[in-house]
Amino acid sequence: MGRTPITPIGPPSLRSLLVEWANQQDAWVRQLVSEVIVTQKPVIATQVDAVYETFLREKGLIPGESVKLSKLSDERSIHDASTGLALIRLRQLENVNALTPGQALEFNPKLTVVFGENACGKTGYVRVLKKAAAVRTAESVLPDVSLPGLVKGPPTAKIAFRLGQDEQPEVIWKDEAGIAPFNRIDVFDSRATALHVDGDLNYVYTPGELSRFPLVQQGIEDVRSRLDQSIRDLGRSDNPFLAQFDRQSRVYPLIDSLGAATDLLELKRLATVPEQERESLPTLKTEIEALQTTNPAAQLRLAETLKQHLEALLRSFPVLGRFDSATYGKAIDRLRRAQREYEIATQESFAGLPIPGVLQDEWWRFIQAGEDYVKSLQGQGAYPVTGDECLYCRQPLSPEALDLLRKYRDYCNNAFRVELDGAERELETIRRPFRQNVDLADLERRLNEVLENGGPFNATQATLLRNFLATAKTAKDCVESGKPVNWPDQVTTTENVLNFLRDAQEHDSSLVRDLIQRRDKREEALRERQAIVLDIESRLKLQALIPEIEKAVEQAKWVDKAKIQQRKFQGLLRSLTDTSKVASEQLLNRDFERRFEEECQRLRAPKVTLQFPGRQGKVTRKKSVAADHRPSDVLSEGEQKVIALADFLAEAMLKPPAPVIFDDPINSLDYKRMGEVVNRIALLSETRQVIVFTHNIWFATELLSKFEKRPQDCSYYDVTRDGDRIGIVSKGTHPRSDTVSNLKGRINSLVQAAEKSSGEAQAAVVEKAYELIRNVCEVIVEQELLQGVTRRYQPNVMMTRLPNINFDGLNNAVSTIYPIYEDCCRHIGSHSQPMETLNVRPTLASLKADWKKVLDARDTYLRKL
Repeated sequence: MGRTPITPIGPPSLRSLLVEWANQQDAWVRQLVSEVIVTQKPVIATQVDAVYETFLREKGLIPGESVKLSKLSDERSIHDASTGLALIRLRQLENVNALTPGQALEFNPKLTVVFGENACGKTGYVRVLKKAAAVRTAESVLPDVSLPGLVKGPPTAKIAFRLGQDEQPEVIWKDEAGIAPFNRIDVFDSRATALHVDGDLNYVYTPGELSRFPLVQQGIEDVRSRLDQSIRDLGRSDNPFLAQFDRQSRVYPLIDSLGAATDLLELKRLATVPEQERESLPTLKTEIEALQTTNPAAQLRLAETLKQHLEALLRSFPVLGRFDSATYGKAIDRLRRAQREYEIATQESFAGLPIPGVLQDEWWRFIQAGEDYVKSLQGQGAYPVTGDECLYCRQPLSPEALDLLRKYRDYCNNAFRVELDGAERELETIRRPFRQNVDLADLERRLNEVLENGGPFNATQATLLRNFLATAKTAKDCVESGKPVNWPDQVTTTENVLNFLRDAQEHDSSLVRDLIQRRDKREEALRERQAIVLDIESRLKLQALIPEIEKAVEQAKWVDKAKIQQRKFQGLLRSLTDTSKVASEQLLNRDFERRFEEECQRLRAPKVTLQFPGRQGKVTRKKSVAADHRPSDVLSEGEQKVIALADFLAEAMLKPPAPVIFDDPINSLDYKRMGEVVNRIALLSETRQVIVFTHNIWFATELLSKFEKRPQDCSYYDVTRDGDRIGIVSKGTHPRSDTVSNLKGRINSLVQAAEKSSGEAQAAVVEKAYELIRNVCEVIVEQELLQGVTRRYQPNVMMTRLPNINFDGLNNAVSTIYPIYEDCCRHIGSHSQPMETLNVRPTLASLKADWKKVLDARDTYLRKL
């Protein structure tokens, strides 16, 4: 590439592997690898553009000669040493959870311990550092969710840091993730355990020799991304030309299948339109217009409508003519005689009987319903006979009831009734076709349309047709009202009318056939001319679009060639991954495995098996204990924790110096393993800046005890909560929160409050004060009488402080303080009391007296030290 050779440093084998791999690839790959080797940074957009152009030329995807690149040599670029990173302070946190503004943490270059109980706000500080570092377990940083949504803005903070020995400008963090150089920070917390135990992890940091492989992989991905985008841009699925051509044209199928295989010569031949065809277009369009405007289709529709009307008239008029008016008149006479005879017989049968509503319609329906019910029952043909019960009420029938029921049944079944029913049926049979099968209003409408639209009838025939229909309407009215029908010459008139209609039907059918023939000939002529015009115009459009179509076909051919190259990227990346795995095996995995085993020994971690699979040029690792089981399925929580710590520390030690943050790292650990973690963190602080956030007071005191002889290497902070004020940071030396001074102030405040109260309220305040006096007695004994020789949460005894105890004044102090301590235990609710003392309540006077005795005994003891 024409670069000046430089002296290689470090193990050359890894670079040689990359160079050897690149020399087996295309020229564009060698160009990319050359840029990565020289810069050891991700290739920028302009470099990717240059490599992509080389790729296009080499593959014949753009005009021009291929770029000639010689094989790469095994020369190496200068490797810039990584500079150590250390945090100086974190301050001015705004809109971070509910943290109190104005707090700050100053970080020790060696070890910083931040202690705080649950819900005191400690987590807010950790989350800011996690988000800025963009670690695997980073969480969202929320403002105070108890406030309205519009009150708070985004979370912000200021972070001061040092690179090497030089303090850098303070960074204003605005909720960004992965800000350089904070993305070098490592964080271990409870959520990281599952990732470091079961996860198939990429390395967060890769040494410089191996870092080239992912940089090359990313460069290849960038080239592929550009190729993919070009394929998407040029290989659009929509066809912009198709909408301009009619589906019926012979050009349409050729445009529909437009692509890389399209025969452009055939399209150009089709697009050649002779002048004679161009000149014929106006004449053809005039003929088309004439054929469209003089089409006999409207006449045909009218003739077909007349045909439908004539057919309907021919179906209905015979029904009118077949109506037998004479038989109909006889049926009316029979019905009237039957009604008279039946009425007389009925009146005689029930004359003199006190029957309500007799012979009325309701009564008749009632009697007929009873008769129908009797007939429906089997074995009741002779009903009623002596001894029968009433079918309705099931009571015995009296002689009078028997006689009445027999009359009812005779009434329903006598000869007069039978004759009446027969006369009604005969009449209905005669008039049913006339009433049901003929719609005179529809016939009148159809006849009028036929006569008004040129039906083949003369005036006499039209009059006869109208008179026939009028007579039929009169006859139907008589039938509906039950009157006799007078229709003279019915048969003759019907025959004449039907003859008129048959002649008209034949005439109309002949007209329809003629119109159909004329229509078909004109439509055929129209189609022929339209097809010719469509073909000429489509070819003229094609002629105008040929340049654009040629460009589209060339683009389609380009896309086909590009897709062939596109499919080769997967194999290229796979071969890079294989080479990267070989390189990582030589450096990263072996080094990591050694470090991981060392960390496991330090932490007494159980044995696990490391595996190093790789994908797409990336180096990964995973752990296993037994086949087909995740480590978390086999190991206890404590074992998982130390395995995760070992994995985390082994990875962190591969990196250049940067802060390591632990967020409550000893959950689930017993006291022995906690000691081993304490020792490892203390040792780690000699080469890395370590920051520990914890709520475990024992863990905090153990860490601090490791720095008692070198306190300058360790800083301690308390994070506390005071009511609604959360995350209050105060610098200290020990995590004990109770001191004589702060307890003294609280007790004095309670004494003043009790003086202003009375009754039960005063008693409650006095009891609370005694509870704090009990606490201050313990603090005085631990910190002042015994001079810190033994402290809670510390496993060791500070024998060197034993001479500091004032043995001469110890007895006097104990004789005063201990009885008061005993009284305090009887006055507070957390201690059980004997029955005889339950009603003994402390007073404000006794509180003041006891509190003064404690303070006097303390002052006397301290004066003699």
